[in-house]
Amino acid sequence: MSYYDDAGPSARLSMPTAGEMGGNRPAPWIRFPFFPTAPYYSTNPNVGYQVRYYSAGILSTDGDVTLGAESIRTVQFDIPCRVIAINGMFSYTALPTGNNPLARGVNPLDTFLFRAEYTTGDRLHTTARVASTVIGTAENPSEIGGTGYTIDQGGSLILGITPLALVADGGVAFRIDITLHCLEMRGSSNFVGGR
Repeated sequence: MSYYDDAGPSARLSMPTAGEMGGNRPAPWIRFPFFPTAPYYSTNPNVGYQVRYYSAGILSTDGDVTLGAESIRTVQFDIPCRVIAINGMFSYTALPTGNNPLARGVNPLDTFLFRAEYTTGDRLHTTARVASTVIGTAENPSEIGGTGYTIDQGGSLILGITPLALVADGGVAFRIDITLHCLEMRGSSNFVGGR
């Protein structure tokens, strides 16, 4: 029996299983591409779209930044949008005089952990992971996939950034930047159309 069978209204106390969510005609499941990310666009002619890059980051000189400890940055969205991709970078702000892990070929995205969480508690990343596994770079963007990650007007993303002890080589200053590639959805705000 499908979760969506028309058997009339009834109470359900648990989330349906994957098998129960299949359709019933003509086939229970179809295949659909996941990459590249393909966000929904409204068919309403009064809705426009604009790409905007939201960003946040940490500096080694920030008061809340400690090696091995998570620093939180909040990105506020005033306009509804869909996050399409997340990129990041690590850079020394002064070159190390001694042991430079980047000079040894270490991927800059392997020098910190990253996670993102919506203010509703919905986690895009269920736990912090080495950044190279969950975000990309300008040369190789890390797309969300599917239709992207939707954020409503007034919503925020909480970014958790944890610099690893690896970056302390030489005891120099560093910065970590995170950029969210977003597709903003803009509706009419100064008039309401007639019907």
